[in-house]
Formats: sequence, C-alpha cells, structure tokens
Amino acid sequence: MRGFGRAAALLVAVTVFGAACTLGGGTSNPTADVSPQSSPSSTSSTPATSTPPASSPSAATSTSPSSLAVTAIPTHNGEVGVGYLAVTLLASGGTSPYTWSATGLPPGLALSPQGVITGNNTKAGNFGFTVTVTDSASATASAAAKMTVFPAFAVSSPCAKFCNVGVGCTVCGTFGAISGGAGPYTYKIVSGAPPPGMSWNGRLSLIGAFPPPPPPNLAQGPPPAPVPFTVSVTDDFGVTRTVTPNWSEFGAVNFVSSSGPPYAGCYQPGPGVCTIAASGYSLTYTLGNPSDNIAVVVTRACYDNANAQIVCSDDVGAGPLTDYIPPGWTATAKGGSLTVGMNCGNPDKCTPKTGGVQWAGDVYVVLVDKGACVAPANAKSAMTADINIDT
Repeated sequence: MRGFGRAAALLVAVTVFGAACTLGGGTSNPTADVSPQSSPSSTSSTPATSTPPASSPSAATSTSPSSLAVTAIPTHNGEVGVGYLAVTLLASGGTSPYTWSATGLPPGLALSPQGVITGNNTKAGNFGFTVTVTDSASATASAAAKMTVFPAFAVSSPCAKFCNVGVGCTVCGTFGAISGGAGPYTYKIVSGAPPPGMSWNGRLSLIGAFPPPPPPNLAQGPPPAPVPFTVSVTDDFGVTRTVTPNWSEFGAVNFVSSSGPPYAGCYQPGPGVCTIAASGYSLTYTLGNPSDNIAVVVTRACYDNANAQIVCSDDVGAGPLTDYIPPGWTATAKGGSLTVGMNCGNPDKCTPKTGGVQWAGDVYVVLVDKGACVAPANAKSAMTADINIDT
C-alpha cells in the first residue's frame, strides 16, 4: 500500500455544537490539513483549540474543560473490492467517553461508535462526508472530509486464448491494457521471455517483428514447450493482475503451384461466358490471416482486339486498366480457392473491342491479405497468377 492510493482524505471543516450544559463563553478555533498526503500512513488534522470561559466569582480557582472538537480524520483513499484499512478518528475536549456517527460515507464503509472506519468500498467516485462526535455530557462537534474511491483494478487479456499474428508483423505486440485501480503501476515479467528477436516495452506490449517459428529438427525430436510469457501488474493498493498472452503465427498468403507460375484457363463454349469453376480449372492458395479476408487484385490485363492485335495495360489505377478487363469481370478468393468469371452479356459489350461476342486474353492477379496483424511485406502474394480466357 503505497502513497497515492492511500493518500489521506481531507479534514475540511470543524463545527462545535453546544448542548444544554455547554460552557458559557467558550470559542473554538480549529485548523485543518487541506493538502493531499502522499504517505501511506494516516495523517491527522491540527488539534482544535479553545478559549476557556471567564471565571465566575463562585469558582475563582476552578478551570473549565476545553470545548469538544474533532481533531483528526486520518482517512485514506480506497479502491472498489479492496478491504479498507481501518482508521480511528480523534477528538479532544468535552467530557469523555465519546460516541461517533457519520453521514455520507462512501458505500461499503461504516463508522463504529468508537470512531473506527472499516469496510470494503463498493462504489467508485469522489465522496464528501461528515463525522460527528458526542461526549458524555451530550455536547457535539462535527467535521467534514473528502475521500476518493478508485474503480476496481483490472487488466484486459485479449490474447489469453490466442491472437493471430503474421510472421514479421511489427504492430501486433500489444497484449493487454489496464483499467481502474490507482497509479503508479508496477510491471514485472514473472515467467518466460519475449519471442526471439523481440523485446518487452516494460508494460503490456512487445517491440519488434514476430519471428518465424523454428524449423523442425527431426534428429532431436519435437522442441520443448515454451515457458508461458507472463507479466504481472500491481497498482498502488497492492492489487496484482497477470497477463499470459498466446500467439498463433501465420505466414504470407500465396498461390499454390507445383511447378512454374500459377496458371488457370477459362475455356468455355458460348457467347463470352466463362467461369473457372464451371470450366473445370481452378486456382488455390494458402491462407494468410485465418480470417480469410483476401482481395483479388488485377495487376495486368491483355486481350485480342478486333484487328487481332494483342493490347495490354498494367496501369494499376482505376482508369485505363479497367478497359482491358473482360466485361462482367468478377474475382473472389475464399477458403483457399479462387473463382473468377466474365460475361460479354446482353447487351453485348465485347464486340466494340473484340469484333464479336467473345473474348480472348489474359488477366494477371495477385492476392492481398486484408486481415489484421499482417506484415506489410507479407500482405501480397509472392506469385502472380495468369488467368487465360478464351471463349
């Protein structure tokens, strides 16, 4: 229990109320500590002072007791879910014994008749409350104070089960976040270590690129299971939470090709209608991010025009390249398979370019992984597929 979370609450006002037997002419002049404390120990206010009443002729040699006053409310701040460290209020003057009561204490706390505050905070917020002390002669004195109750300390652990991260990714190292509690917070690695080549930022994130998994060593057998990487976080009230992230790495998206560049034909009889799946040809790919959010991007397109000339464009913008793609072009990638199609259609849009309701040409495509935590260098497939169209 360090300073900030346990900082003493403030004694902000003292008021004395006289009972039927209150000493005549007595005045109180209380003072209060109005600065937050940073020490974990309770602090008390400066004792109130009083002026003795004027002597009466019949009691010239007697001294009246000082006025009753609250002299210390050494409370400290609290945290929801954390047992409140008991504190005892102090009073002076009047006629002991004293009896204490309070109004407006934070929920979960109580003041005993003996002046001891105990309990367990159940609601966060800034609270103002008033305590009253009553002596055996029914004289009373009150004082007001404030207390802050912090929300319960928690640490999120989004990768407790696992987080998918791409090999080489440098922006996916965050594995948790704190909420509630009172700072400062202390972080510590309690087991394991960051992946090779990466470093710990001293909080809840790693720095660097996620390395590829080590290649299997058949001679030595399977490698030993890694020690879980665990970080503990402790707040100023001494509450500790731990985070143990688990990462599942994936490689770059790419076409599957046994030999040479990926190639698929789109050959189908009919007036300019072609679908890879329907014509018995296919393109397959290995998944990148398991979310399988893959875009098919055309990088180059060629076709035979009405003069039997092959014309091409590799303009990757939204302009001229679209003029070289077959009308009705579609391309989707899902579940490891690529599906493309085209349709000169009705009304016919092919004849002005090809001279007939047909299309002959090539469309070159790459795959782009749109999933999260993909390393920029691995977001695009290393291979380009050639889709040959001849209808």
